[in-house]
Amino acid sequence: MDELTRSLERYAALLTRYHRTLDLLSDAGLRALPKHFDDALAYARLIEERAGSQATIVDVGSGAGLPGMVIAIAMPQATVHLVERRRRRTAFLELARADLGLTNAQVFGGDVQDLADVCADVVTAQAVADIATLVRLTRQLHRDPCWIVSRRGEAQVERATDIWEAAGLEERGTATRAESHPAEAEWVEEPLEGRGSLVAVRLPGGSACQPSA
Repeated sequence: MDELTRSLERYAALLTRYHRTLDLLSDAGLRALPKHFDDALAYARLIEERAGSQATIVDVGSGAGLPGMVIAIAMPQATVHLVERRRRRTAFLELARADLGLTNAQVFGGDVQDLADVCADVVTAQAVADIATLVRLTRQLHRDPCWIVSRRGEAQVERATDIWEAAGLEERGTATRAESHPAEAEWVEEPLEGRGSLVAVRLPGGSACQPSA
């Protein structure tokens, strides 16, 4: 058994132990852990491909740690900031980080708009908000460039023009895909096994962060 598998099994055991007492997952969510892990590993693969193995990642609304905790496990050279407002879930994230020995993960208990002194190469989220809202909430954290990566359900539509507007880029028509993106931006969409897809949008950085070296 390799280290990744061992760590994921240990993390699954922690979720199983605490999911009810700390209100982490529903029983159905716990049964679907293998699928949730697969989706989270898809985030990690896309991030490593697009932003590199040493990326600084901000995971918004981390909850029980999906996808952020799995990303930290799968990308040991990355720095992952797990942002969660709910106290019981923050307590679990701290417990899991310590138990798994994830020195590359940091837990922030509060609103992402209050996170400071972080310049993100990647912002991730799952079921938190649409991508345009996510861009607005985290704009002050964006390095130049920054990837926004989020899961999209089959019936969910992301208006590309809303995203460009949130990032302060030129609005181009009413497209919902990458074909009309501004020159500074990039849109990638990859199907997830079973249902939905991952959408990754590359944007120029916000004013608060210096460009990458």
